[in-house]
Amino acid sequence: MNVQPGKKLGGYQLLSRIASGGQAEIFRAKAISPAALEKLRQGEFVVIKRLLPAFRQDANRVKRFWKEGELMSRLQHPCIVHTLDFFRQDKDCVLVQEWIDGQTLEKIQERCRQRNRFPPLDAVVFVLKRLLLALCHIHELSEEGMWHGLVHADLSPANVLLSKDGEVKLIDFGVARLLGEKVHKENELHGTIAYMSPEAMLGHPVDERADLYSVGVLLWEFMTNHRLFDGSSEVERMHKVKNARVPSVTHYNSRVPHFSELILRKALAVHPESRFASARAFIQALDALAQRMGLKQDASLVAKLLEV
Repeated sequence: MNVQPGKKLGGYQLLSRIASGGQAEIFRAKAISPAALEKLRQGEFVVIKRLLPAFRQDANRVKRFWKEGELMSRLQHPCIVHTLDFFRQDKDCVLVQEWIDGQTLEKIQERCRQRNRFPPLDAVVFVLKRLLLALCHIHELSEEGMWHGLVHADLSPANVLLSKDGEVKLIDFGVARLLGEKVHKENELHGTIAYMSPEAMLGHPVDERADLYSVGVLLWEFMTNHRLFDGSSEVERMHKVKNARVPSVTHYNSRVPHFSELILRKALAVHPESRFASARAFIQALDALAQRMGLKQDASLVAKLLEV
């Protein structure tokens, strides 16, 4: 039985369903108990992520959902969505996160393509630099004696939120894993195919450079206003990702500076050792691009993308 708006979970009341995905559904909710309100930084609204009833008896799904809650509770960074709580109520597994008033990069991309308009490059560069700062945090995060570094492993435009207050937030750590851990086992893929690195698609162990490849795909798509690894079927998209053939951005946008081609060539290299060694190195390259082109770089640029 699906949870309906109006139902109470913990100290929260569901208001409306935002989305329903492969294993979870997302609600807008509000805090109604003193304990829940005390956890909020501002306002009364939150996002509730709930494991779908069909997976309540699936031990692996429950474990993965609980792992996401544990991981996100440790991630305290301005460019990562803040996790307020995660708990079980009866058979429900629930994750509570801050409410961000804004839009995903996916929605912005869709509008740009529909209107055949290139997004402003200064805003794109600023947003991707903020996203890379979030990656710096998770890639460098460690717990002494246990593990060092996390890979997001599902960095797609649907998992990046832009707020009306000028914030950039990385969300959805449902398939995040330790550095070096395989992305899929027994032919099961986790993540968004069109934004996977070739090594992730092939099931090889991945490191932080797999996430950086995904950022490279985002940069290429914003500069061209096209999908890089599009296809009429999942199999076709998988084939394109494995081949990793990247057309020149100038084929779609003649105004793109040559230096950006060099950045993309490095970010989207087939072999991880040929890519940027770290998110910080990628940020330095984007800083150099902004300086060469005289691009303004501040939080007000987020509004430019939201208004495209």
